[in-house]
Amino acid sequence: MKILAIDTSSSAAGVALFKENRLMGEFVVNTAQTHSQKLMPIVDSLLNQTQTAMDEIDTFFVCEGPGSFTGVRIGIAAIKGFAQPFGKKVFGYSSMFLLACNFRYESGYIFTAIDAKRGDVYYGVYTWQDDKLIILEEGIEALSKLLPLVAEKYKDKPVILAGDVIAIYPDAVKEWPGRLCRPEDVVQRVGNLHVASIVQSDAGSVYEIKANYMRKSQAERDK
Repeated sequence: MKILAIDTSSSAAGVALFKENRLMGEFVVNTAQTHSQKLMPIVDSLLNQTQTAMDEIDTFFVCEGPGSFTGVRIGIAAIKGFAQPFGKKVFGYSSMFLLACNFRYESGYIFTAIDAKRGDVYYGVYTWQDDKLIILEEGIEALSKLLPLVAEKYKDKPVILAGDVIAIYPDAVKEWPGRLCRPEDVVQRVGNLHVASIVQSDAGSVYEIKANYMRKSQAERDK
């Protein structure tokens, strides 16, 4: 099985090709160009370098967000365009899930938190079971409220906290009882995606995949 995965939720555009659970190739471009300018050339380059035709792709993965409103929409639109003509399945994953995939050998809980502005964070809590990354919860919450809640709820095993909130809110996280993984020590790369953890029997329709912003855009909130 060949899988094409895309992440356009941040300023970087990332594309990766997997065969089963093995990474065959990956392109990441982080420039001032828009995702509409970056995405298609790196998809073409990746397929050419791996000698893969689009109709050979069995399944497509795309980051549903949260993140850049425009970037997420571009990634989802592209993946739908790739999958629909061939009747292939599409699965979504969150930005927090992708970040958590870096910690494949973590025996405790993985708590990822991404700045959502105004003191809020997008967060997820995960754990590995039978070589699959299990989603325990995902959402958006005020960081000041979230930290004690997670510390209390998941105190039966060690909890590692990762994400840009560590650098953005150093005072808030300095009392975190678990381990901190600073942003410079972990990269949100689509090539790190643990693809075997995503496929579910009750999901995968190209018509069901949609952006998950978790809250309204800045323009909508300011109306």
